[in-house]
Formats: sequence, C-alpha cells, structure tokens
Amino acid sequence: MPTQTPKPSPVPVPALTDFAVRASELMTTALPRLMQRVEQRVLRVMDIAAQPESAWQDEQIRRAAGTIWDDSNEPLYVADVAADDSRRLHEAARAAFWLRGSAREAHALELKAFGANPLDAAIVSSLAFLSLKQRPPQADMARQMALYSLSLHDARNPGGRIEDWTTLAIASALSGRDRDARNAWFISLALAPQPERQCWAAINAYAMNGERLRSSVEAMLYRAHASGRAVGSAPCEWPSHWMAQRPMR
Repeated sequence: MPTQTPKPSPVPVPALTDFAVRASELMTTALPRLMQRVEQRVLRVMDIAAQPESAWQDEQIRRAAGTIWDDSNEPLYVADVAADDSRRLHEAARAAFWLRGSAREAHALELKAFGANPLDAAIVSSLAFLSLKQRPPQADMARQMALYSLSLHDARNPGGRIEDWTTLAIASALSGRDRDARNAWFISLALAPQPERQCWAAINAYAMNGERLRSSVEAMLYRAHASGRAVGSAPCEWPSHWMAQRPMR
C-alpha cells in the first residue's frame, strides 16, 4: 500500500488567555513554510504588473491575482478553530483602534483573534494593517500577514483585498523591497474600482511613512496618469504636487 504523507501536527487550542501564544507559534513555525509557496504565486502576478503599460494589462493582472488562491492551497493547520472567540476579539480590536485610537491594544487583541482562528481572511488582513500602525511599524510581520491573507479564499474579493495589496506595498517599501512595493501598488491600482481612492491611499502612506515610500508611490501615480485612469483627478495628477516636498510627520 502507498505510504500516506502525515499531516503536520496541529497547534492545540489553549485557554483564551493563551491565544496570543498560539499565534506566535504559528508565525514562528508554520507560517514561514507556507509563505514560500504563496510568495511564488504573488511574484507571478507582480511580473505581469511590472511589464510596460498595455490595454489588456489590468485584466491580465486580475486573472493572475485570482489564481493566488485555489483548492490546492493549504492554510495554516490548527486542531480546532475558536470562531466565536476570534470574532469577539476582532470586534474588540476594531473598537480599540477606531474608537479609542490605541494601535497597540488593537494589535494585541487582533493577534489573539488570529490565534483563535488563523483561517479568517478579515482577521488576517486586519492584523497586517495594524502591524503597520505600530511604532515603529512591524513591516516584516505586516508583509507576512498580507501575503497570507492573499492566499485565503474571499468570495467577495477573488483577486485579493485591495487593502492587502496596499499593506504589502507599504511593508515591502519599509523593508527595502522597492521593486515589490512598486509592483504591489500597480496591482492595487489595477484592482481598484475607483483609482483616485488608491492614489489617495498611496499619498497618505507616503505622508505617514516618509521617504522610503517615495519611489514606489511616484511610480504608481505616474502609471495612473499615463494610463488615463483618473483624468482630472487631483490625487492622481502628474507631476504630483508633493514630489518636491518632505513628508508630514
């Protein structure tokens, strides 16, 4: 009889107060192996985005982005998912950030939500976003979480959440991966139903994070202008009014 490959040993479900411990274990052991496969899929989309602008490029990017997730993907494997606890923690994290303005508290709560259910795309996406809101930004963690989020199935966003491509662009720039940052911005622009909103997102990212974002943001704004996506749109204008300015702090 053929030998079956055993499944990896699941990380057990701890008490509620230990969900952060399981999250840390998943990110240390299981996530890096998974990211090697996911990153190859993402890089294929980036290769298309890196090509000179063409009339069919956006559609090619959308199709390629839709292949990052498929039935053969193996998400993080845990013994049991604590879905109710994860949603409660997720909502508490949202309240901490958006109502109380506490990025640190929100990140700690979202990390526990991830430990409770590492298969929820909304939670993973939020954890990636909140990792960038720490001081200093946790760029490597944000990049990992954004890549993982792109690999999870989301019926409403088959090409991945635009927010995840935005987070990936920012995190890549902050970690010195300028080419990946530029291409992630290009992909976010191709997926965005309203290009000017993505131009605003890029400009705000530059204002918040500084000169490490400049080259990739300028590249995206130039593509938005050259392609005629947002004619007459102030945030997508070229040359951009802020190009000669220092970022706001």
